[in-house]
Amino acid sequence: MMLHKKKAMLPALAAGAGLVLVIAGCSATGGGSGGGSGSGGDETIKIGVLSTDTGNLAFGMGETKAAIGVAMDAIGGTVEGGEIDGHKIEFVYAGTDGTPGTAQDQVRKLVENEGVDIVFGPLSGDEGEAVADYALTQPDVTFVNGSAAPVDLTLKGAENFYRFAGDGAQWTGGLGDYAFNDRGYKNTYLVAEDYSFPYDNAGGFFSEFCAAGGTIAGASWVPVGTTDYATIISQIPADADSVFVGLGGSDAASFLSQAVSNGVNLPLIGGSIAVDTTALAGDANLAQAAVGTITAGPVPGAGYENPAFQPFVDAYKKQPDAFPSPSLFALVYYSGIQSIILALQDTGGELGEGQATLREALDATSWDTPTGPLTIDENRNAIVDNFLIEVKDAGDGTLTGETIKEAHEVHQGTHGFTRFESCDELG
Repeated sequence: MMLHKKKAMLPALAAGAGLVLVIAGCSATGGGSGGGSGSGGDETIKIGVLSTDTGNLAFGMGETKAAIGVAMDAIGGTVEGGEIDGHKIEFVYAGTDGTPGTAQDQVRKLVENEGVDIVFGPLSGDEGEAVADYALTQPDVTFVNGSAAPVDLTLKGAENFYRFAGDGAQWTGGLGDYAFNDRGYKNTYLVAEDYSFPYDNAGGFFSEFCAAGGTIAGASWVPVGTTDYATIISQIPADADSVFVGLGGSDAASFLSQAVSNGVNLPLIGGSIAVDTTALAGDANLAQAAVGTITAGPVPGAGYENPAFQPFVDAYKKQPDAFPSPSLFALVYYSGIQSIILALQDTGGELGEGQATLREALDATSWDTPTGPLTIDENRNAIVDNFLIEVKDAGDGTLTGETIKEAHEVHQGTHGFTRFESCDELG
């Protein structure tokens, strides 16, 4: 089956799709028992959704459901489910706390107890490692990544694991060159959370930055959930001319707030979720630190002219508990669920023996997302467009991101990153 290039339909949608947790019937066997696989059972296709609902990234489930809501509203469904070519689509939601342990427990429940046909998620990096490893043991279930961004998720050899978005290193593509050549930053200090996503997100930035001639002034890798950054800020050396902030959610907000109170006057370079809407929403006191920050990721800022983007934003804003603008997580989960929907439409809702029919359609994915064309490579990882953003004061007490540069057709690298403190350690 060939999935022909198409655009996702985003009509004007009614607000308030219900957020209902679907509890599916338990299965005594593993996954793929939902009936859409051509086994002659019922016609329900179960999609198990993994996302964070507690911890530092507790907002994740809301953003995930907003993304699913946008996609399902457009075909007459809801976040609970819908129908494609006579096949019922049923979503089963499982919340995590962002750690690999809870992700592993929940994905096993989805597959081995709920009998889902497709696993969609997870959100966070270390969770992704656990789920991608589990995918290797479940060849009859298809796994579509949420927003987990370690580089190596699609390099593990699991032919049933797909990522319809970039990885953490791809998301900072172009930012290192821009910081060195356009902004003139030469010696950057690194503050980042100590887990897989910031390793790759910072690694992508510093690989470019160091190759251009920049140096790393030092590094502080902090535990997720750190609230006191005073000591870390005091360690920034006097010869540093900028700070890379590889933090997200409440951690990023804490750092930005304390950067102001502790007198950090250096320009900031944000990781892909350091100054997005999930970190900045609701705290006007962060403006002093955030304004002027440059960052990069899959979400464009003001000035982006793709006509498909604003209809997506408008549809997103109609979802319950939406942020003022779509976060990285909402946009990336939307790319994933819309790719699943388009593949199921292409196959007439048939999964095929061992889900071969579905995967043939997924392998041929090519569609125009709200932020540009999406295709995948031989490792089932997206080739993406990337956006360089500067945070600015909108003049009305709010902050806005302005698109300053675009990087097109950014490909995945050949390896991921671990903790590093100098350019020589990047490999």
